[in-house]
Amino acid sequence: MDRFANRRIRHLFAATLGAAGLVLWVRWMDASLYRGALATGYVLYAAVLFLAAYHLRKKLPGIPLGRSATWMQIHLLVGAMTAPLFVLHTGGFAADGWLEGALAASYWATFLSGVAGLWLTRSLPRQLARTGEQYVYERIPQLRRRVLEDADTAVLAAVDSSGATTLASFYAERVQGFLLGGRPLAYAVRPTSSTRKRLFGEITALGRVLTPPEQEASEKLFALVRKKDDLDFHQSRQGLLKGWIFVHLCLTWSLLLLGALHGVLALGFSGGHA
Repeated sequence: MDRFANRRIRHLFAATLGAAGLVLWVRWMDASLYRGALATGYVLYAAVLFLAAYHLRKKLPGIPLGRSATWMQIHLLVGAMTAPLFVLHTGGFAADGWLEGALAASYWATFLSGVAGLWLTRSLPRQLARTGEQYVYERIPQLRRRVLEDADTAVLAAVDSSGATTLASFYAERVQGFLLGGRPLAYAVRPTSSTRKRLFGEITALGRVLTPPEQEASEKLFALVRKKDDLDFHQSRQGLLKGWIFVHLCLTWSLLLLGALHGVLALGFSGGHA
């Protein structure tokens, strides 16, 4: 059993133990006639505040606040613990009233987006690693323009050297649009390499009628088509991850705002926090 499996088992055990502790704590408060709903509400809101603080921790890498990996593990554990705590606080998975219903929907949307993010942050880096070269997301548009410029230069050089226009015509009709344009929405959801494979096949078939300078340029086109496809793949996968972060943060802050409003109203109608 590898260390990752051992870590998952430890985290599962800790989460189970924590959930059992929360149940016992709430039952003890109920038996002692304490106002358990207020106590669990305070703890739940504090937990969400702590979870939101992880994003601030990532924005301050130079401040010695502990390792980011440690924060992530605690973030996952605390996030998992909020689910049983929320059920204990509300008495179920849903709630009565428009505000409580909106708050419950906001919480479960945030929780499920966190689960989705856990899968994304584990699977996408492995997918990106298969391309070999790694790219910074913000530099991808610049790199794509450079690929197009290199392809234009290679094809024009072949025309100047041989005077033949077979490759140039093929490039203008079949390849240049791919290098110049983006990808459809379906590609962002599920990227495939079908376009690259099709262009590879067409370039290979064309090679039989090309002049030596054009054949040399076509080899460069192979590499540039592959790089453009890799850049599109990185933009798609990294964009998905950035989009998830944005959605998760928006849901988290909306949860905090609704939770604060709910807390103020609950304290007001209950006559205080005693």
